[in-house]
Amino acid sequence: MLTLLTLPPGAARAAASADADWPCIQRLVPRIAAAQVWAGPEPDAATWQGDADVGRLAAELAARRTPLDEAEKLVEAFAEAQPKAAVNAKLTALFGRSLQVINQDRASIIAGIKRFARHQRQLAERIRQTRASLTDGSSGGTADAGGQDDLRETLTWDQRIFDEREKSMTYLCEQPVLLEQRAFALGRTIYFFLED
Repeated sequence: MLTLLTLPPGAARAAASADADWPCIQRLVPRIAAAQVWAGPEPDAATWQGDADVGRLAAELAARRTPLDEAEKLVEAFAEAQPKAAVNAKLTALFGRSLQVINQDRASIIAGIKRFARHQRQLAERIRQTRASLTDGSSGGTADAGGQDDLRETLTWDQRIFDEREKSMTYLCEQPVLLEQRAFALGRTIYFFLED
């Protein structure tokens, strides 16, 4: 516990992952596997390639702006429109394509979080260097009073930016989790309409 208290800001979160660029408490899962969120047959990408209806609906289902209750109605209408012999294959393709879209979205978000974390580390290092320069200058260094004032102002702004960005880290880290939850909810919804 003492170790975590002595780490710089953000490092306690990163300690939970082997990836130094991953700042979140949640374990980094780069890709959601179908088996994690789906009890049906393994989706095959070949089944939805060139299927415009599946592609269009999957994009709508995967979009976070589509409420899950509306997604359920869309899946039900899609299932009812399929010939009985093809419904399971179509629904499995729909799930597979929806998961593919969600994984692409998650990958983009994860890459953004990692970039954000790298920028935060760089800013933290700049803050440490500025503090060291101020300490050297106040103990008889060569920096003049005007230079010290500039360094203090830079430090104040850098610290303010760092703190504001740290506050948004929780929100950013929730986004991949929310997409994982959406994939699970869609998997459950689509599976419900499979024929026995």
